Amino acid sequence: EYVLRTKQPLLIRSNFWERVEELGVKPGREARALCAVPVISHDKAFGVIATLSHTEDEAFDAEDAEILRIVAAQAAIAIENAHLFTEEQRKTHHLTLLNNVSRKAISTLNPEEMLSEIASEIHTNLPYDHIGIGILDYANREVVIQAEAGHSAQGLNQRIKLGEGCVGQVVVSGNVQRLDAIASEAERQRCRTILPNTCSLVALPVIYADQMLGVLNVESRKPYAFSDEEVLLLCTLADQIASALHNAFVFQKAKEQAITDGLTGVKTHRFFMEALNAEWRRATRVGRSFSLLLLDLDKFKFVNDYYGHLEGDILLQRVGRLLEHNCRRSDVVARYGGDEFVVLMPETNAEQALTLGEKLRVWLANDPLLREKKITASLGLATFPTHASTPPELIQISDASMYLAKHQGGNTVVSADRYKVSEQKEWQRSVLEAYLGVTIKRLFATGPEAFDEIYRRLEQITESLGGDITEAADLPAPILETVTSLAFAIDAKDHYTQGHSQNVARYCVALARQLGLPEKEIEEIRLAAILHDVGKIGIPERILHKPAPLDPDEFEIIKEHSALGARILEPLRAIAGIQKIVRHHHECIDGSGYPDGLQGEKIPLASRIIAIADAFDTMITERTYRHTRTRVEAVEELQRFAGAQFDAKLVQAFVEALKKDLMVAEPLKYGTRVVEQGRRITRSG
Repeated sequence: EYVLRTKQPLLIRSNFWERVEELGVKPGREARALCAVPVISHDKAFGVIATLSHTEDEAFDAEDAEILRIVAAQAAIAIENAHLFTEEQRKTHHLTLLNNVSRKAISTLNPEEMLSEIASEIHTNLPYDHIGIGILDYANREVVIQAEAGHSAQGLNQRIKLGEGCVGQVVVSGNVQRLDAIASEAERQRCRTILPNTCSLVALPVIYADQMLGVLNVESRKPYAFSDEEVLLLCTLADQIASALHNAFVFQKAKEQAITDGLTGVKTHRFFMEALNAEWRRATRVGRSFSLLLLDLDKFKFVNDYYGHLEGDILLQRVGRLLEHNCRRSDVVARYGGDEFVVLMPETNAEQALTLGEKLRVWLANDPLLREKKITASLGLATFPTHASTPPELIQISDASMYLAKHQGGNTVVSADRYKVSEQKEWQRSVLEAYLGVTIKRLFATGPEAFDEIYRRLEQITESLGGDITEAADLPAPILETVTSLAFAIDAKDHYTQGHSQNVARYCVALARQLGLPEKEIEEIRLAAILHDVGKIGIPERILHKPAPLDPDEFEIIKEHSALGARILEPLRAIAGIQKIVRHHHECIDGSGYPDGLQGEKIPLASRIIAIADAFDTMITERTYRHTRTRVEAVEELQRFAGAQFDAKLVQAFVEALKKDLMVAEPLKYGTRVVEQGRRITRSG
């Protein structure tokens, strides 16, 4: 003790008791002589080497003291090296632990798996009895033990309320909670320890960028098990856990956003396709059925156009919630695109699917928000393997069933199960008619994409009809109705051209009758007149409805509509004659017309008739960017270009027809009303 304090050697050769009394110390044992030297490192005495003689005086001299000093110096070096080695080992061990935890943190982005591996790594490398990692549940204001490792692990999924025990206090305060000596069971209860015999613990906050994510809770059965240095190490581990958790949560959120439609909250089209393929593989393997429901909202375009897209988005959100709440937990509800939704129903046969589909239809039809906007749904159903054997076929059949439901007026459910195999051809034809009819009713945007869509539908209809139909009269009435509806829909997209095709057809019929043509030919001319502008489906709307004169480039594009009209009628070979008439209705007698520059009588008679009626109706129709002509002025214009643009004989016959008042009515104008007095038409209003 004296040597340690003074850091000086001590040699007592005799009079041992007197000498130690002079030094003011009490000896620990009997002795006659003593030689002691301090063990010093970095000017700090941390030990003593001493030798005693119990039997004789003068047992040691200065030489002995020097020998001990040399030994002490060597011992100091050896002990210092041992300390350094032990410290380096400890640091290396801690660095290895930190490195291993870092690797565990980046090896997976699944939070539960990652936390479990980190807890096990900490327990393996540190001498503690229990490692627990809790995640903060903000909604329930609780900490949930998500991962643990250690002896008698029993805390997994345990919930600790905020402010309760050491773990709950850490979340509230954001500070480390450390207890070195838990002496009683009551104190353990108050601390809410995981182990029943914990004597010391450290609970550390897991915080990322000021956001509390959870708690790292470490317990030991030994008191005073945590040095300051070890607590610092645990703080570093808590920071690593925080960073790993943040990355995992960000990844989870991004993954959830990737598979969740941002507007409606249901799954995305991509997620649905992956789920459909997975269910198909499973159902094929185990020999089970599953069904698909495709849903399209009725009259939704009107809501967008009349109330605005914001109101439309609210309705889509409402539909998404209704589907999620009223479908089974095992069903996959996804947004298929636009106002279409799809429901994948595992372990569901056709009859069960029809029952669920009808329930969903009723829920949507009776919802107050949807009913206020007159929104209903058309639902199509198909079942594997009854109706289709592959996912693409299943989608196609359910899509076809949905179009049939919409073609029937909407707010109904159609299942492919309603049609027998023997009726497959008739069903296919009905579906194609429905496709075309619904497409037209939606008042699509014109342009190349719309052209391709209609052309493809007409091709499909032709294929379904086979090659037996060669006359227009033999075409099914729905086909002719949908084709003429297409022309009317194009007219209706612009209030200046609304009713134009009907007017032209009326003028053409009057002129044909003036010429004394047979009724069969007159009927062909009438149909051709209705369809003469059908090619405008392929003209972009920015050009077709430009509220000002067209520039030269735009006019060249608009001139393509006659050729496009002939092309879109190609699939309907039964009306090949009408197709030819439509193609040439802008040819001129002098060869200056388009698209083929035909002259004189090489231009079909019906095309020449339509050219006159078309020009006349256009001239007397109101336009904001040019003067609207009266009927008299329009006739004078026709006569001025007779023999050049128009057939002179036909112009004269047209004038005669007008004089005889064979036209039933003059084209309706906005802001006027037509009043019939006998056979004379006047305008008032």
